Amino acid sequence: MKTLILLTALLFAFTLGTSAPTASKAAPVTKKRAVMQFNEPVKLMGMTLKGEYLFVHDDEAMARGEACTFVYKGNAAIAGKLVVSFHCVPAQRPKVANFTVRLLEVSGMTELREFQFEGETEAHVVPAGK
Repeated sequence: MKTLILLTALLFAFTLGTSAPTASKAAPVTKKRAVMQFNEPVKLMGMTLKGEYLFVHDDEAMARGEACTFVYKGNAAIAGKLVVSFHCVPAQRPKVANFTVRLLEVSGMTELREFQFEGETEAHVVPAGK
């Protein structure tokens, strides 16, 4: 009888131990960041980029319909160094191995048309007419 009670208690403890939810699951990343170096001038929404820039995309802001893309001069998200922000247009593309920007030559000037983060299949298109 004691063996049966002990076996039941152990089985109960084992069941509790294996079915308890874990609290260590990581929250999904909602902001993606990448730094890009432009050696030649590139236009982005009327601004000229040359040098090092940090691209930040906020998925939560995008879902709310707010500005979701932020481009900063340098490699840190410092409010005073914000160059431009806008609400991008998502587009499906083949997965890329590295942070990628897509450029287009327009009237003798290179324009940034979209960017895509490493390992992603979603590109972020600069809205037309801006």
